[in-house]
Amino acid sequence: MLLRTRQNCLQTLGRVLARIDRSLQTFTHPKMHRTLHWDLRRADQAFGHAALLSNEQRGLIDEYMREWQRIRWPELRHSVIHGDANDYNVLVRGGEVVTLLDFGDIVHSAVVCDLAIALAYVMLEKPDPIGSARAVVTAYHRIFPLTRPEADVIFPLAASRLCMSVCYAALNAREKGEDEYQQVTAAPAWKLLAYLASLPAGSARAALREPVCGAL
Repeated sequence: MLLRTRQNCLQTLGRVLARIDRSLQTFTHPKMHRTLHWDLRRADQAFGHAALLSNEQRGLIDEYMREWQRIRWPELRHSVIHGDANDYNVLVRGGEVVTLLDFGDIVHSAVVCDLAIALAYVMLEKPDPIGSARAVVTAYHRIFPLTRPEADVIFPLAASRLCMSVCYAALNAREKGEDEYQQVTAAPAWKLLAYLASLPAGSARAALREPVCGAL
């Protein structure tokens, strides 16, 4: 029962997020083009604090930082997105996600960033991180189909969000060491990054791309 409930949560999260992203396609607001440091398009601001990390930690994030730099943003659809679909911002009823809360990080960005952000949190502390993420991608794509360029960057963007989290956590540890909330994601993020590094090269990217593009 627990496994089925967890699977329902993942699938309904994908569907709810897809419906929200689809509905936001036509939403406009004078302040939507704001500068937000958590915007994945601005991940370089977080990466600028990578010098605070150890050499071992840098080894876990450097390649993702380079992949982020290779993303061709003009090929991706852009609109307003929720921007923070984490565990604290979902409302669950009867084992299913019914809506998202807290639109404080809403921003105009690449649409696929919304999904990637959700996946970064979905994979944390899961026995099968990639399988969990794949379930969300599959459900999302059925409601609001992703494009091929978007499918190509789902995993790099999700990993980049993890890298942003640990970089900002390192900064906050230096500047706000007494604030435990600032470190709430850091330890599980590092554990997940170490796990992803242990996987065969390209396997995670292919697994999250396959629900959109099929097995190639």
